[in-house]
Amino acid sequence: MARFAPQDFRNGSMIPSVLHGRIDSSISSLVKGTDGVAPNHTTGEVYRRKPSIVMCEPKYLSTAIPNNVHMKPQKVDIKRATSHYNRIKRLLTAMDVKVLEVPPVKGAQDQSYTANLFTAINPFIVLAKMEAPGRKIEEEPGRKFFEKRGYTVIQPPYFQEGQADLIRFDEGRYFGGYGIHSDIKAYDWISKKCGVEIIPIHETEPALFHLDCVIQVLEKQKFLVCKEGMSSESFKKLDKLGEVILVPKKFQSCGVTNVIKIPGNKKVAISGAFFPERNTYVEAMEWMLEMFDNQGWSIIFVDTDQHELSGADVSCLAGYLDF
Repeated sequence: MARFAPQDFRNGSMIPSVLHGRIDSSISSLVKGTDGVAPNHTTGEVYRRKPSIVMCEPKYLSTAIPNNVHMKPQKVDIKRATSHYNRIKRLLTAMDVKVLEVPPVKGAQDQSYTANLFTAINPFIVLAKMEAPGRKIEEEPGRKFFEKRGYTVIQPPYFQEGQADLIRFDEGRYFGGYGIHSDIKAYDWISKKCGVEIIPIHETEPALFHLDCVIQVLEKQKFLVCKEGMSSESFKKLDKLGEVILVPKKFQSCGVTNVIKIPGNKKVAISGAFFPERNTYVEAMEWMLEMFDNQGWSIIFVDTDQHELSGADVSCLAGYLDF
């Protein structure tokens, strides 16, 4: 019998890790902050400054231009979406993460999904070249945002949708998702420009349309994987590179891999799999709690139901900028 019931979450607020009715008290200690020392997301080097995450207020969030299989034209409650956004921003700030915000641009319906905007590969910002309809409008505001802060911005001549499709594996190595919104030729270009190795992963499931829907690198050589989202050849390649924790097939559409990992070696993740009124999500939350506990991680669930109308999850709202 499930331990969650919809009435327990009527306010839609976030909850800390809970297992067998016990609250994971490690969350409260982590919120107290850090000394500001964190590993570099792209090079593994240590620096002394707050890790940063780029976000964008969902002021113009809309589903007017459907650009994935989950998205249908429907009314978005901007006030509710903004409330959810602000909860996530406050939580990140409480965890000693610096939040930088891209100014929202009218007509940019998906601009809140900053994980698609760029990839930080020291010393470059690799700006996305958007394939999804309605998203090209995000590119120039993104370029200006980073250049204003002194970053060197480069952009591939081929479609590539940011760190949602380009996931850091370890120092100098990345997984590059291709086949849906990103072109494999972009990774050869990025690899040569940035001096990194990119391991191509062929995405095959339209419902899992970015690589962060398929893979989450929990830590070095340990991957959380939706096997159904990639070709068998890609899975065999991945399986040789580290320990694979398979997401049960029935949970693959619940955003299990779509988490925000709090920078700074805290082993805390934020998940948007927060739909206690849906039985499959209840089961997925239970599975995630136990899995993350077994790996020594804490998981925090937040409500993102208005962003779900776009086919998005919480990981889409956070672009890591930490060099």
